[in-house]
Amino acid sequence: MHKLNSVATFPLWQSPQLSLRCTLQWRSFAKVAVLFDVQEKALLGAQCAVLSQAGVSAEQLWPVARATGGDGRLAELQTQCMVLSEAQRQGWRNILLFNAGFQLVQDERLFAQVNRIFASLNRLDWHALLLGGHYQHFSPLLAIPGVARVHHADSAAAYAVNGSYYPVLLNAYHRAIEHAASLNDIWPLLMGKHCWLAVNPGMVS
Repeated sequence: MHKLNSVATFPLWQSPQLSLRCTLQWRSFAKVAVLFDVQEKALLGAQCAVLSQAGVSAEQLWPVARATGGDGRLAELQTQCMVLSEAQRQGWRNILLFNAGFQLVQDERLFAQVNRIFASLNRLDWHALLLGGHYQHFSPLLAIPGVARVHHADSAAAYAVNGSYYPVLLNAYHRAIEHAASLNDIWPLLMGKHCWLAVNPGMVS
C-alpha cells in the first residue's frame, strides 16, 4: 500500500504506471469499483487516472469509500457487501473490485494474454476471477493459457465477481460478519466448493 506522505507530486507518483503502451479490454466488466479509505482521496484520484489510461471508461469507474470502524476486518466485509448488494440491485452482469493501493504489472505480453482471457469470460462458467494475489494452491487450466483454478489464495488486490454468484458471496460474507471472520478466512472455503479462477501470473499486485 502506498503512503500518501511519500508522494511528492501527483504526476510524479503515478508516472511509473503510465508507461504502458497497450490498453486492456475492460468492457468485459459492467463496473469497476475502486475501494479507498476516506483519508486517501489523493491516492484514489491517482489510481483512477491509471485505470482510465489503461482503458477503463468513465462510465465503468465507481469509487467506493470503505466502511469505517475499529475492526478493519469487519469494515472490509461491510464494504464488500455494500458493493455486491448494489451490483445485485442494479442487475450488473459482473463487477470488478480493486483495492486503491493496487499496482499494475508492467508487462505488455501479459496484458495481451489478459485481453484474451477477458474476451473469453462470457464463454466460461466462472464465479470469481482474481487478477492477482497470493496464490497458495492452484491448478493451471491447460485449455485456457494464463488461467488457473484457485483452491486457496488471499491478499487479492483485484478480483471480479460474476452476477450469478452475488447471492452466494453475499450470504457467505454476512455469515463471516456474524462470526467475526475475515475475507481470508472465508475465501478458501468458497474456493474449495465453487469455480474461482485466477490470472496466472497475476497482472495486479
